[in-house]
Amino acid sequence: MNYFVPRISFLVVIILCTSNSVWADTSATLPNNDEPAAVQASSPLSGGVVSSASSAEASLKELGKVWHHLKSAAWDTFCETQQPVTFYVGGPNLVGAMVIPAINGTGSISTGDFLPPREKWLRYYASQLNYLLPLIKSESEALQLPPDFDPDVVVQLAQLKVIAASLPSDVDKLVSLCQNPPYKNMVVATAAQQLINDLDAYEKLRKEIDKAVKDDVQKLKRGQNKKSK
Repeated sequence: MNYFVPRISFLVVIILCTSNSVWADTSATLPNNDEPAAVQASSPLSGGVVSSASSAEASLKELGKVWHHLKSAAWDTFCETQQPVTFYVGGPNLVGAMVIPAINGTGSISTGDFLPPREKWLRYYASQLNYLLPLIKSESEALQLPPDFDPDVVVQLAQLKVIAASLPSDVDKLVSLCQNPPYKNMVVATAAQQLINDLDAYEKLRKEIDKAVKDDVQKLKRGQNKKSK
């Protein structure tokens, strides 16, 4: 009985080694199911076109924020030059039983002139304009649409960049007028209004481009979701 024990042990060792080898070969050819689903499944924005559209969408959103602050500074500058000189007229007067009201509900009347703009506020608004101008200029120049985009939107982007290129001259003129008193109210107001007009035209184009890009992103995402199913 002891004579056959080594042979049996030797066969057991061979069987174990063979089974381990087969298991190792099989596991090497099977997919790794332990990987996270996020790694195995492609991201919805993995396509270059979708990523390009999403990047344009993000840039347009940032441009909207910069535009808001830039127009606010221009509008505040305009309002600073348009504060009327007023005089108090007094309350209602009595003539017997008849009440003669004041000219308006505030009890004051405007002379048609404007108060001198306050230097500290004009300089503050000018500093905001100088800070924000490079942001909207550089972001506008770098803005790109996805390839093969709607030709009409491509034209709108070109128009937006033309307006962005004209903003520095508007801002420089307005800032120079805000530096040293005495200020000429109507001259400063006219320069501020010119900047506001250009900014309004810019924003109209930005909104139209933004809507087109958002629609395109949603369309591309739906297309990728259909392919992944």
